[in-house]
Amino acid sequence: MFDNVSISVLLDNFSSHSFSPATGVLQCSVLSPHLYSIYINSLPPLLRTVAHSQTTTHVPSPSPTSLDAYNALLAPSGVDGFGHIHFSTPINSLLFADNVAIFCSLSDVQTMLDLAADHSLTLGYRWSPTKCEVIYLKTRASSPVSLLLYGQVLPATDQFIYLGVPFANKGISSKSIATHRRSDTLATMATLNSVGACRSGFSLLLSSRLYKTFVRPKFEYDLAISTLLKQDIKVLESIQDKCLHIIVGGMPRPPQLC
Repeated sequence: MFDNVSISVLLDNFSSHSFSPATGVLQCSVLSPHLYSIYINSLPPLLRTVAHSQTTTHVPSPSPTSLDAYNALLAPSGVDGFGHIHFSTPINSLLFADNVAIFCSLSDVQTMLDLAADHSLTLGYRWSPTKCEVIYLKTRASSPVSLLLYGQVLPATDQFIYLGVPFANKGISSKSIATHRRSDTLATMATLNSVGACRSGFSLLLSSRLYKTFVRPKFEYDLAISTLLKQDIKVLESIQDKCLHIIVGGMPRPPQLC
């Protein structure tokens, strides 16, 4: 599948001459994220050379020798009869294939960006500065120092979507999750409705299964790792109510008095 690959560019019904890529993986292939992770696997250790105490955590041994040893590692600290094996693990980057997030102090992040640029030139790939954004911690400084990648200034933003999860300057932005999920969820539900997921189309059983398979994951994604407020939960419930009423028909339920 990855041998003798030939690529052509199609634009306005005209096809370019075919060429063979020197590096890279096939887009949309189920193997591509895993293969790219192997390809870029030397980047995280390089970035960890910049880590300090604020980006270092302690994790149990990843390879217990037996189930008993594994249970011992899960036991709370300070309990007699249980042994813990801890390793100091710097965590200053998150990677999923070519989706990378780095975090540290301002000066250290610039060093990490320089290392990432050097790493890309060594392995023959290139980051896209236009797709990168910087979230600065809120400080009294009116204009924080700009960060550069390949000599190009990276734009600043208050919020960034990483792997479908909205992040702000304090981590996951739980208050933005419901808003971020609404449009995508309702668009998917509208598509299913147009092909027959409604009262006059598919059976309720089939429609409910389509909803469970294609729609619910849209707005339930990342909820398990989010801290939601009561009003956020109400927004999510209203999205679900609207989707279900699209399937079964009728008017949305009236407001309830508590």
